[in-house]
Amino acid sequence: MEYREFVYQNQTIRGFFYEGTGRDLVITVHGFTGNKVDHHRMLKTFTEEAVACGYAAYRFDFLGSGDSDGDFFEEERIARQIKQLLYLADEFQKEGYHVHFMGFSLGGVICAHAAKDRKIESLLLLSPAGNFSEILEKMCGDVHEIPEVNGFRIHPELIAEAKSFQYFEGIEHCCNLVKLIQGTKDPYVSMESLENFRKCFPKCETTLVEGADHCYSSTKFTEIVRKEIGAFYGKIIQTKRL
Repeated sequence: MEYREFVYQNQTIRGFFYEGTGRDLVITVHGFTGNKVDHHRMLKTFTEEAVACGYAAYRFDFLGSGDSDGDFFEEERIARQIKQLLYLADEFQKEGYHVHFMGFSLGGVICAHAAKDRKIESLLLLSPAGNFSEILEKMCGDVHEIPEVNGFRIHPELIAEAKSFQYFEGIEHCCNLVKLIQGTKDPYVSMESLENFRKCFPKCETTLVEGADHCYSSTKFTEIVRKEIGAFYGKIIQTKRL
């Protein structure tokens, strides 16, 4: 694992790069108010499972989050994050990598929409937040000033964008290999959201983690997800080798 930076529109995106045994690479995408490590280091754990299957990988912070440049209040927008992910995909594809996306929560939405505009080998969506507008509204509450969520100030532009964003529009044919994972006790992402993703990806694999919350906050749930990630990526690599 090595530290690696990318300069995007005069600001620096920071993350960690892992060498692989081949030319397949997973970009790991964090969620709203998250970062490249995230809750109980789960994104580090899940990325390393992909690496154990032979993939190269890059887990990073969006601008305004974690170690990357920018202020969260000014930078946190859905459309901007889609563009940042597309930029990273382009950079790695220039290096000859076959790019895969793994996204958590809002990061899952970002991955699905970025995949509309690039050739992406696979999508692995963990608790993808197709009802982000409802989640954000619940988190912000009924306030008449700038709301805060988890210590981050939320720009009115983000609230408006979340309300108008078409979460499932145009993603139907963005990728052939799709895996959905969600906990059955997720207090944020609704089962209706999951079903809408399943309708968009009728050939996708789906794993429901019985009793798990949004962040798979136990060693038991984390281990289940880790094994599902390994099975998904391992099968892809095995198929390529045949």
